[in-house]
Amino acid sequence: MYLRELKAYKPAPQAKDAHLAHVKTYKAPASPSAPALPADLASELSAYDAQEPGSAPTALASSASTVVAGDAAAEFLAHLEADIPHEAHH
Repeated sequence: MYLRELKAYKPAPQAKDAHLAHVKTYKAPASPSAPALPADLASELSAYDAQEPGSAPTALASSASTVVAGDAAAEFLAHLEADIPHEAHH
């Protein structure tokens, strides 16, 4: 009897638009617009060309910082080489 019922079973047909509840429609994104150029581009470019670049630090200041950096490096290396004091556990 069970096999006869299994053979006689016919599933309900699905509607053709049943997938629409699970799938979103694709919409292409809007195309980007080109950036607008400033109205007085020539004057802005000439002002940019007229600017002086920032001055580099002098050699005296860089040599002083090198000495300080060297001292700091030596102190750091001495700290790494120092023995770590261990507390005695009772």
